[in-house]
Formats: sequence, C-alpha cells, structure tokens
Amino acid sequence: MTSVRDNRHILIVEDDEDTAEFVCELLNGAGYEAAAVDRGAVALDHIISEFPDLVVLDLNLPDIHGLDVLKQLRSQSFLPLIVLSGFNRERDKVSALEAGADDYVSKPFSPDELVARVHALLRRVDWTPQPETKLVVRQLELDISRRQVSIRGQRLLLTPTEYGLLLTLMRSAGHLITHDELLKSVWGDTYEGDYSVLRVNISRLRQKVEQNPRHPVYIVTVPGQGYRMPFDRA
Repeated sequence: MTSVRDNRHILIVEDDEDTAEFVCELLNGAGYEAAAVDRGAVALDHIISEFPDLVVLDLNLPDIHGLDVLKQLRSQSFLPLIVLSGFNRERDKVSALEAGADDYVSKPFSPDELVARVHALLRRVDWTPQPETKLVVRQLELDISRRQVSIRGQRLLLTPTEYGLLLTLMRSAGHLITHDELLKSVWGDTYEGDYSVLRVNISRLRQKVEQNPRHPVYIVTVPGQGYRMPFDRA
C-alpha cells in the first residue's frame, strides 16, 4: 500500500464504529488525516466548518439517509466524495452516482482498493496536463490553469470527475474515445469494464453542457464503442 504523506483531511461518515475506526486507521496509515462522524447532520456541519479535502460517505445513516446528505452537499459544493456502502445493487450505485457521488465502493471492500480510489480521486482534483492552457470547442471553453469551464459565457460547476471527463473529451475533440479508454484516463486501471460509472457521469455532464441532453451535440455516443466530441477545437 502506497503512503502519500500529504496530510490532506478526509472525513468518514459512518455509523458503524468498527468500520469507521478501520477506515480511519487505513487512511491515516496511507498518509492522510482521517476523522469520522456517525451522523449525516454532524457531517454537514463538519464540512462547513472544517473544509475536508474528500468525504467517504455511508448511505445507511441513523438520522439522514446518505443520499440526502449527498444531495444537500452537492447543492452547495463539489467536494470529492466516495460512497462506501453495504447497498451493492446496481440501482443503488446508479442512484448515488446520479446524485453526484464521484465513486461508489461496496462493502465488504478491499482495503487496498479503497486507498487506491481515494488516491485516484484526489489525483483528478490535482491533475493539470500541460502544455495546453485553454481548450475551445465551439462555444465550450475549458481554462486548464484555472480549472474553469464555461459555455456561451456561462460558467459551469463540475465535480472533479465531470471535469476530468470533459477535459479528456475536449483534448481528443473530433476523435472517438472508447469506453475503456475513458475509464482508464479518468478513473484509472482498476475501473476497466465498469461502464455504469461512466454512463452515469456522462449523463450528468450532458445535463450541464448540452442544451438538449436527449440530442447531444457536444458529447455524442458511438453505439457499442464509446463517445466522441464532434468538431475540431477552435
């Protein structure tokens, strides 16, 4: 297990004491500063006052359902967030991703996998490819140095995952990107074949970028293969 030793603060929202203690020890051992709370309301207050760098959120909380915590958080913040839940049905995962989660890890979980996904999500927040400073596709602009995206002059608020997807698509404008190429570029090698996480995040991104998400012109599906952003960069 790789230790990053960068002292970034991670908030664990988990009402099972043993699980919370284990995840805290796991992430502290990986070089982060982890703290745990056991209630959704306490988590929301902690986020406002302490500004953690990432949240690991259980869905089955005693006071507020984790999805409601996630929706409240996403109404005001795009803080990186991983759902860690015993609900392991596909529709549970899709619901969490649609509500704004960046990732979903099912219990029981591999400790190394959880640490790897925390590393990967924080890398997506930090990553700024060079040498480009700005990408433009028609009325869509992405300022890499400021990590800002706008369309028709209106700024878009994107999660780290949505930003990574859009950056990858815009850098390859005019070319097909396969499902697995997108997954590897944005999420990493461990996500190969996890098309639901890709599909849901593409859908969320289309809601923000497209005037008519049912008939997209910026993020076009190539059936059975992947996605393509038509038109060359300006």
